[in-house]
Amino acid sequence: MPLLLLLPLLLSTSVLADGTPLTLDEAIRLAVTRNERALASGERLEAAEARVSKARAFFFPDVQAAGNYTRRPFERTSTVGGQEVVLSKRDAFSSSITARQVLFDARALPLWRQARSDRDAASLEAAEERRLVAFEAAAAFLRTLGADQVAGAAERRVELARKNLEDARARFEAEITSSNDVTRAELELATAEREATRARNDEETSRLSLANLLVSDVPEALEVPQSLLATADRERPAEEELVTRARERRLDVAAGLKRAEALHFWAKEPMNRFFPSLVARADGRWTNEGGLNARNTTWTYGLDLSWSLFDSATRFADRRERNANARAADLNARARERAVELEVKAALASLDNARAAVRQAAVALEAARKNASETTTLYREGLANALAVADANQSLFEADVALTNERYGLGAAVLDTWAALGLDPAGKEPLP
Repeated sequence: MPLLLLLPLLLSTSVLADGTPLTLDEAIRLAVTRNERALASGERLEAAEARVSKARAFFFPDVQAAGNYTRRPFERTSTVGGQEVVLSKRDAFSSSITARQVLFDARALPLWRQARSDRDAASLEAAEERRLVAFEAAAAFLRTLGADQVAGAAERRVELARKNLEDARARFEAEITSSNDVTRAELELATAEREATRARNDEETSRLSLANLLVSDVPEALEVPQSLLATADRERPAEEELVTRARERRLDVAAGLKRAEALHFWAKEPMNRFFPSLVARADGRWTNEGGLNARNTTWTYGLDLSWSLFDSATRFADRRERNANARAADLNARARERAVELEVKAALASLDNARAAVRQAAVALEAARKNASETTTLYREGLANALAVADANQSLFEADVALTNERYGLGAAVLDTWAALGLDPAGKEPLP
């Protein structure tokens, strides 16, 4: 039976008439915009942007201004050439301004490029973290749907067990069967009620986990993402082509390469300390105490050249350490890129298994339903005992739960495949 023909039956869940059901897209949106992990990744990106601005400050001048006021008990004067000159006033004011501009510093450029690569890596990592949170929300959404369906199957088993108990009591009162059938039917009802209680508690646990991930209350009704499974039967390109696309698309792979690139820029800085640095400076000063030369304003400008000729071989140790870190980052990036092939092929194999399991579980459920119906009919005709009815109902419940679990497994396999391929939970390329 084609999988698309099963879609009306797959992942069915009740929708409250008085409430709007939560959709998969809305659940993902809530998780991405509210979950602390996604928000923290954005803050780390903001910090990386700030580090780029700090590294870029090398290209701009540094200007400082200062002012001073001094109060003295008396003025100090002197007579020069028959004129009285004030050397220091009772109320003295002065101000200064200093500007410095780095003209050349060989260390600044690799550090700036390192900050930019780190910023690009942080941007990719933030997008990857949002993608992972989105997949976790989608998986939790499916788990909650699956738990709701298991609970529904358990409740249907309870209803069937109650009807069988009523039939058994009626047949006992008519002296058609013995009290053993009534006892067996009561045991089946108790077992069904126990399983229903467990199923509802499991559903509540799944719902709480989903609410914690979304940082929001989860309504009772969840809308079935029918389109998620609609892609399961589509033909896919060859595995090697998918692996190549995944390596080009995966944000974590790109982020690892950017981190390695940043470390290579950082490793270039120690050797650039061999070059001198050149700084232009300009100073201006104003005061109301002209003094002997009667000048209230003065200014200077010049060039400062500094050269670290020897630093106890620290630069060589720094270069050795940073080059080792850069090579390690290269290896990690290569391993991450190589692991993509394993993840993609494993996800595709799991998807094929999930497809087959859903089809087989659907056939098993249909057979269990037919067996339960026929056994019930035979019991009413006196051709079967209560034990056979209980066994048939147990098999029907287990087949119903198995199909529900396989449905969730298929949805999870589709999500895992998209995650391995570097797509988002909608099967599209994520925005950086």
